[in-house]
Amino acid sequence: MTRANELLEPEEGAHNLAELSRGVDGAVSEAEHAAGRERLMVSFGTRTQKTPWRLLAAALVFAAVALAATLFVEKPSRLEYRVSGPVVSDDGWLGVPADRGALSLRFSEGTEIDLGPGSKGKVDDVTADGARVVLGTGLLRARVVHRSRTHWTVAAGPYSIEVTGTAFDVGWSTSGERLELSLHDGSVVVRGPSLRDGIRVSAGQRLIAHARTGGAELSSLFAPEASSEAQSPEAPSAEPPREPSEAVDSPAPVRASPTWSEMLASGNFHGVIEAAEARGVGTTLGHGSLADLVALADAARYAHEKGLAKRGLLAERGRFPGSAEARAAAFVLGRMADDEGLSAEALHWYDQYLAESPRGSFAAEALGRKLVALVHSGDTRSARSVAANYLERFPRGAHAAYAREVLPGP
Repeated sequence: MTRANELLEPEEGAHNLAELSRGVDGAVSEAEHAAGRERLMVSFGTRTQKTPWRLLAAALVFAAVALAATLFVEKPSRLEYRVSGPVVSDDGWLGVPADRGALSLRFSEGTEIDLGPGSKGKVDDVTADGARVVLGTGLLRARVVHRSRTHWTVAAGPYSIEVTGTAFDVGWSTSGERLELSLHDGSVVVRGPSLRDGIRVSAGQRLIAHARTGGAELSSLFAPEASSEAQSPEAPSAEPPREPSEAVDSPAPVRASPTWSEMLASGNFHGVIEAAEARGVGTTLGHGSLADLVALADAARYAHEKGLAKRGLLAERGRFPGSAEARAAAFVLGRMADDEGLSAEALHWYDQYLAESPRGSFAAEALGRKLVALVHSGDTRSARSVAANYLERFPRGAHAAYAREVLPGP
C-alpha cells in the first residue's frame, strides 16, 4: 500500500490541515495558526486506538471544512467616501474658499457631511461602522444614517460629539473658542471642558459651549437666540469702570429676575417649571405670553415631564395659531408621540407640520419620520408614495438611503 493510501499520523495531519487553512486566507496570524493546530491535536487526542480509521478520516475532513468555512466569512470593509465641490487641500485638511459653495463628503452607506464656505475639516479615521471627522473651523452640516452598529464622531477644538444617527449643524470658532450645535433629528452626546461626563442633546435643542470659561447653555431651537454680546465672555461692559470710592457710595444696582427663556437657556429647566407652578400652571397656559409657553413646554420636555410638555405645546397651537412657534410645536408633538409608539398620533402631527410648513426647518425630518412610521404600521403603499416624495424633495437627506430601500427595485 502506498503512502497516499495510508492514514496520516494525527500530528502530521493537523500540521497539513493548518497549512492548508493558511493558504485559504493569508490574513491568519501565527497565533491563530498555532491555536487552530492545538485544537485539532486535542480533538485527535480524545480518540483511542480502537477508533475506526474511516471515522477518524471523516472527522478529519469535517474539521477541515469547518475551519475553512470560518476563514471564508467576509469581514466588513471600511466605508468609502468621495469629495465633491470647491476644495483646497493642505496637509490632509480640506478647506473651502469663502467665496464658493459648500464642500460635500458622501459616504458609501449614505451618510452626508457638508463643509460650509470658509470652513476647514478632515476625515481623520474611517471604519466599517462610521468615521471620525474633525472640524478645524467654520460650519459642518451632517446627516448621519442610523444603522445597528453606527458610530461616528465629530471633533471640534476640545469638544467631541458622539453620533449614532441624526441630522445636525455644528459651528466652531477658533478665535472665540465657541461651539454651537443645532440638533434637528436624533440625539448626540457632547464631551469637552466641564462636560467630562457628557451632555445629551436631543432633537430641537441648541447647545452653545465656551471652551475658555467651560460654560455651556442648552436651549430650544424654537426660542430666539440670545445676542452675541450676552453670550461672549469677552464682551465689554456697557459702562466704564467706576472708581473705588464711587462704587462704595453708589447703591448696588437692582438685578431683574431672569426671564423663563433665560432660565431655559442656562439649563435651569426645573426653575422654569417651579416658576410656572408658583404663578399657576393653568394661568400660564391660559394667559401667559408665547415666550413663556415655549419656555415651559421645552423645560418640561427636557425634564421628562411629558404631560406638562404636551399641554404647553397644545396651548401654543391653540392660543397663537399661525405663529412659527405653533407650527414647530406640531413637529415636536409628532416626535413625542413617535417616541411613545403612538404611530397614528405621530402621523397626524407630522402631516399637520408638513401642511403648515412644507419648507420649514424640520420638513425633511418630519417627512422621513412619517416614512418610518408608515413602514412600521405595514402601510406599504403609502410608504412607497412617501419614499418617492422624500427622494424627490430631499435626495441627500438623512432618510434617503432608507427611502431607496422602501421603493421596489427596477
